Amino acid sequence: AGHDRFPRDLVARYFTPTARSMGLDIDGLMDLGREHPGEDEPLTMTVLAARMAGQINGVSALHGAVSREMWQDLWPDRDVEDVPIGHVTNGVHLPSWVHPEIAAELGVDLDRLGQEGVPSPDPERLWRLRAERRAALVDYVRERTGATLDPDALTIAFARRFATYKRATLLFRDLDRLARLLGDPDRPVQLLFAGKAHPRDQGGKALIRQIVQVSREDRFRDRVVFLPGYGIDVARELVQGADVWLNNPRRPMEASGTSGMKAAANGVLNVSILDGWWDEAWHAAERRDAPIGWVIGDGAPPATPDAADRADFEALHAVLENEVVPTFYDRDQDGIPREWTRRMVASIRQVAPVFNTHRMVAEYVERYRRAAEPAGAGTTA
Repeated sequence: AGHDRFPRDLVARYFTPTARSMGLDIDGLMDLGREHPGEDEPLTMTVLAARMAGQINGVSALHGAVSREMWQDLWPDRDVEDVPIGHVTNGVHLPSWVHPEIAAELGVDLDRLGQEGVPSPDPERLWRLRAERRAALVDYVRERTGATLDPDALTIAFARRFATYKRATLLFRDLDRLARLLGDPDRPVQLLFAGKAHPRDQGGKALIRQIVQVSREDRFRDRVVFLPGYGIDVARELVQGADVWLNNPRRPMEASGTSGMKAAANGVLNVSILDGWWDEAWHAAERRDAPIGWVIGDGAPPATPDAADRADFEALHAVLENEVVPTFYDRDQDGIPREWTRRMVASIRQVAPVFNTHRMVAEYVERYRRAAEPAGAGTTA
């Protein structure tokens, strides 16, 4: 996606004056946008941008590594690890996404998290705040859709752009198994979906239709809900009110992703494929005391896309059935799921100070802007 290619005749029709202004003929301009100059290839905008850019970066560590491998042919004299593509991992603007009561419980200035870190919030108070946010989300969903959700049930959210590689309906490969997971009367689970597909993305729109159709089956009524009208307000309610943020793209196609960062900063636990930002967040967390959520699978490359779908489906169901659901419902005498709250605290403390826009902008300044300035020049912004 995003690698637009244009044939020579089209480029010549519109860009001959541009080529002349650069001191080139049209084939010289074409070669700037060809992976292999001199070959009969179209002009690729990504290649043209890479050859004209002073610096290139991906938007997560894994994205940088994948990009170096993808575009190594542009630097044929270099080993893949020496391809000049770096990375700055995306971040989110925390004051825009963290609920004010959660922020107050953290007791820090969200604009300064990268400098101060996060003190450990009280697990019991955090759990009660999370329960209040879930109940508020249940009310919000009822007002928008009429669905009667359970304010005490484990609530899993999937909300993002409906591109096919994000595999919104991965859990739907076995609807009988999904019905058993969601319909356990002692440990109920509810699944919320929201998002939009590009108007020309027929595959993405088909995924939305499938979710809506499944939600209308009797066995999934008030258990699977699609929220229409996706936008900032809907996204904010979900990242503040869900218990679990589900992310299951086909690895390594997710450049970064940011919705899981917003959720984690609110104490929502990610259940995700090791892709994009979550790959580096999880591996950093492995060096700390407590997990920050759960991973789906092991990140090993599959033989085919269909093999990946089968393996990830099994891994996703296994982690939900054997780890996520039991951990949520394993309560102490005070009604607190201690292991769950331990992961919530770890998620906030490890994700929020790192995956925010203040850290991101500072890295762009240090790695790219200052590196591009002439010697002795100062930064004014």
